[in-house]
Amino acid sequence: MLTVVMPSYNEEQIIEDCVREWHSEVVARIPGAELLVVDDCSTDATGSILDRLSHELPGVRSIRPLQNGGHGRALRFGFHHISNEFVFQTDSDRQHKAAEFWRLWGVRENYDFVFGVRSQRADGILRIVITNAMRLLISALWGIWIRDANCPFKLMRSSALERVLSHVPEDSFIPMVLVSILARKMGFRFTDVPVTHLPRRGGTQSLKGILRWLRVTRICAKQLWHLRRLAP
Repeated sequence: MLTVVMPSYNEEQIIEDCVREWHSEVVARIPGAELLVVDDCSTDATGSILDRLSHELPGVRSIRPLQNGGHGRALRFGFHHISNEFVFQTDSDRQHKAAEFWRLWGVRENYDFVFGVRSQRADGILRIVITNAMRLLISALWGIWIRDANCPFKLMRSSALERVLSHVPEDSFIPMVLVSILARKMGFRFTDVPVTHLPRRGGTQSLKGILRWLRVTRICAKQLWHLRRLAP
């Protein structure tokens, strides 16, 4: 019925607590559910920890692409390995509460996409500025206002997600932002649900430094514009 897809990279400090939290709170309580962790070619002990947990905890599975591709590609790799009716996207940084999954699960029958929206951001000022800039760019290009397009807390019908992703390039840096846009523009049933956002508790933050963020902003703007030109 449900696959939770969680990309992970160099999270040896927190990955075990994260996996155990999602397993006990969600996977163990839904018959047939699984937690699929995509180890994006970590260079620390993340992979070995996941291997051990996948043997210990029923419903936990770990997969690894041939090479590191970043968060977006890791997610797409995970989506290619699901077969359940619903898929839930979350991150391994422990900035969300697994217990709040049930807020989204409880309304699933009425929607194709249930999007978590961070009620208050627990990030640095640079991330918040970039998020606001993306929100304005989406509004300018698409004429829609999405409060939190990239919140990594989304429940989706697999069939609907597959249709949306068919319009998203495989190498997209921001696939879930594009999913948030297209789900609305393609007429799928959707709703937003407020969720808590916590400070990062450890692990590796992939985006550091203003130059890196400027490069990422340029890539995101280019991909948003490209999708707008080719949108269905």
